[in-house]
Amino acid sequence: MKIAKYLINLLYFLLCLNTLFAQSIEGRITSTDNKELEFVTVKLIRDTTILRYVSSDQNGRFTFNNLTDKSTYRLRLQHTGFDDIDTIVIAGAFKKMIFKMRGKVNTLKEVVVNANKPFIERKVDRLVFNVQNSMASVSGDAMDVLKVTPLVMVENEALNIIGKGSVTVMVNDKILRISGDDLTSYLRSIPSGSIESIEVITVPPSKYSAAGNAGILNIKLKKMVNDFWSASIRSIYTQTTHPTINLGAGFNYKKNRFSLYSSLNMTEGSVLFTEKPHISYSAQDWKTISKKRSFTQLYNGRVQAEYKISEKLSVGAQAYLNNSRPHSNDQTLTNITQRTGLLDSIIKGDGYQNSKTKSLGLNFNSTYSLGKNGQEIVLDLDHYRSKFDNFRNFNSETFNPNGSSIKNQEWYSANIGENAFTNTSLNIDVEQKIKMFDINYGVNFSNSRNRNELESFATARKTDTIFNYSDEFEFKENIGSIFFSIASSISKNIDFKAGLRLENTNTEGVSNTLVTKYENNYLKLFPTLYTSYKINDKNVFSIGYGRRIDRPAFMAMNPFSRYISKYYYTVGNPYLLPSFSHNIEMNYSNNRNLNLSLYTNFAKEQIAQTAIPFEHSKMVVDTMQNFYDMSTIGFTAIYTLRKSNWLESNFVFNGYHRSIKQYDNTIVDDYKVNVAYISMDNNFRITKKLNTQLSSFYYSPQVTGIFRRSPRFNVNFNFRYKINDQWDLALFANDILKTQQGKLNAIVNGVQQSYDNYYDSRSLRLTVSYRFGSININARQRNFINEKEKQRAY
Repeated sequence: MKIAKYLINLLYFLLCLNTLFAQSIEGRITSTDNKELEFVTVKLIRDTTILRYVSSDQNGRFTFNNLTDKSTYRLRLQHTGFDDIDTIVIAGAFKKMIFKMRGKVNTLKEVVVNANKPFIERKVDRLVFNVQNSMASVSGDAMDVLKVTPLVMVENEALNIIGKGSVTVMVNDKILRISGDDLTSYLRSIPSGSIESIEVITVPPSKYSAAGNAGILNIKLKKMVNDFWSASIRSIYTQTTHPTINLGAGFNYKKNRFSLYSSLNMTEGSVLFTEKPHISYSAQDWKTISKKRSFTQLYNGRVQAEYKISEKLSVGAQAYLNNSRPHSNDQTLTNITQRTGLLDSIIKGDGYQNSKTKSLGLNFNSTYSLGKNGQEIVLDLDHYRSKFDNFRNFNSETFNPNGSSIKNQEWYSANIGENAFTNTSLNIDVEQKIKMFDINYGVNFSNSRNRNELESFATARKTDTIFNYSDEFEFKENIGSIFFSIASSISKNIDFKAGLRLENTNTEGVSNTLVTKYENNYLKLFPTLYTSYKINDKNVFSIGYGRRIDRPAFMAMNPFSRYISKYYYTVGNPYLLPSFSHNIEMNYSNNRNLNLSLYTNFAKEQIAQTAIPFEHSKMVVDTMQNFYDMSTIGFTAIYTLRKSNWLESNFVFNGYHRSIKQYDNTIVDDYKVNVAYISMDNNFRITKKLNTQLSSFYYSPQVTGIFRRSPRFNVNFNFRYKINDQWDLALFANDILKTQQGKLNAIVNGVQQSYDNYYDSRSLRLTVSYRFGSININARQRNFINEKEKQRAY
C-alpha cells in the first residue's frame, strides 16, 4: 500500500510539473483547393537540428506536444508533388494553424519524401525494419516490436532468427552483454516510440565478433537532441498461471556538451513450468509429471554519461548493476509400469532451489572524429564481473502400488555451487574514407576467467552417506582479434563489401580436485563478402557470405556431476570444441513490399545438450557433446501490404530442408526434415489513437538439436491506446489457444523418450506508461563490447 501511495503521489507531481512548462504546436495542412493532405512530413527544427518529425493524419492534422513555452522553432513541411513550406513558429503563441501547400510542376523523382520510406529495406549486409513508419511504434516496448519484426521469432521471451537459432542483440551498434530475464527486462524498458529501426543482420560483417551462428539484431534508437530532457515511468502487469509485475523508470538529459541516460527496473512474480518426460525402456515405462513454480526477483539499473570535449573528441562512461534472486520449488510424480501395463512402483519427489546473482558492468569509451561521413576512431574499454550462488536440494521416496513405502529407497541430495566470472576487453574501431572506398579496421582483446566451486552430496534414510564430494574448476580464455573491411560503389548500380577477421583463442581448464588440465589453442580466419546490384530504383539483388564460430558456455565444460534427482544428473564436458559454420544468402528486394531470400548453412561439430538414458541402471545423464554436422538450405518470402491508412499487414513464409549427420549413430540416428514456417501480422488503425493487432504463426514438424518437434501454432491479439503524447495504455493477449509449445521426441542410446512440456506461454499483459519532458526522444544507448563472453558465463 505504501508503494502504491508513493506512485500515485509521484504521478500527480509529474502531471503538475508537465502542465506548468509544456506547450504545443497544432496545425492542419490542405492543398490550395482546401483538400486535406495526408502523410505530409512535418519536421520540428531548432537551429539546424531536426528535433522530431511526424506525418499528418487523414484529416491533414499534426501535433507537437511538450514544447518549451515561448520558444522559437522552425517547421518544414514536405509532400510528394508539392512545394516545401519552411516557416517560424513560437510554442504557445498560436493554438491551431492552417498551412496550404502549392502543387509542384517538376517530376516526382526529384522529391525525397521521408513519410514514404518503405517498412522494409534490403541493404548490402542486412534487412532493415523501419519501425517509425509502422503502427508497431504506437505504444508497447522493444520486445513487442521484435515480435513483429520480419525474420524474428520470440518464444518464451527468447529471441531467434527463423530457420537459424538464437541471436545477439545490439542497441545502436553496441552488443548487449546480458541475456535471459535481464535482457527481457532491459528490452521492456525501451518504449517502441523511441525506436527508429531494427536491423536484422543474418550474416554479420567482420567488425563484429565471429561468435554465434544465427546473426545479430541491432535496435536503432532515435537521437536525443540538445537542450532537451525526458523522463518516463511504466508499470507492466502480466497474468499467466500466477501474476508478475514490472516497474521501471527512465531519465534522459542533454544540455550543450553533456548528455545523460539512466534507467531503473524491477520485476517480481512467478510462472509455472509443467514437464512431462516419458522414457520407454525395454521392460518398463517411466512416466513423470513435474510441476515447478519459478519465482523472479530482479532489480537492475543503468547509467550512461557522455561529454563532448571538442568538436572532434568525446568521452563517455557507463555502469550497469544487476541483482537477481530467483528461487523455485517443484514436485514430481513418476509412475513406473511394466510392459503388461501393471503399475510397478511410484516415486514422489520434492525439490527446492535458491539462487543469487550479482553483476556489475563498467564501460569507458572515447570517440575521435576524423572528418565527415562518419569517419572516426572509437575506443571501448569494458570490465564485467558477476557472482552466481546456487543451492538445490531434492528429496524422494519410492512407494508400492498400494501406497506403502518401500524401505531403503529414500533419497536426500543437495548441490551447492558458487560461480565467479570476470571479463575485461579492449576494442579499437576505425572508420575511414579513402577516395571511393569506405575502410573499417581495428583490434579487440578479451580476457575471461570463470571459477566454479561445487559440492554435491546424497544420503539414504537421512543418515547413510551415498556420496559427498566437491571440486573447484577454473577456466580461462583469451581472445585476440584483428579485423578489416572495405566497401565501395563500383558503379551507380553495384555495391560491394568485403572483410576479414582473424581470431586467436587460448583456453585452459583446470580441475583442482581431479588434478587435470584441459587446453585448447587455435587461430582462425573469418571472411565476409557482400555485393548488391541495383536493377533500378526499386529492385535490388544482393548476395552475402560469412564464416562463424559458436563457442560453448563456460559452465558446460565443468566435468563435475550435479544430481537433479536420484535417477537424473548433469555433467559438463571439458573436451567440448567450438563449432564452425558457413553462411550464404542471396536476396531480392523491390524496396517496397516484397523481399525474397535463398540461404544455405553448413555447420561442423555442432554442440547439443542431450539427456542420455541407460537401460540397465535407469539413470539419465544430461550432458553436452559435439554431436553432429548440419546442413540447411532454405527460402524466405516477406510481403508487406499497406493499401490504406487503417491496415498494415506483414506476411512471412520460410521453408527449409535440414540434414543432420550424427557422429555416433548408436546414440542418435541421422535426421532429415523439411520445415515450413508461416506468420501473419495485421495491425488495424481503429482511430487515430486506438490500434489493434492480430498475429499468428504456424511451424510444421522440425528438428531441434537431436529432438523432433511436433507442429505448433500461436495466436496473439493486442490493443494499443495512445491516450495522449504522455500516456500510453496497451493490453496484450499472447498464445490465446495455448498451442505454442509443441512436443519433443527422440530415440537416444536405443531408448525412446518424449517430452510434453508447458512453460506458461499463455498470458494477459497490461502496460501503462507515462512520459514527460522531451516526448519520444531517447538517448543513443552505448553497450558493452564483451557481451558475448558475459552471455557464456552461465
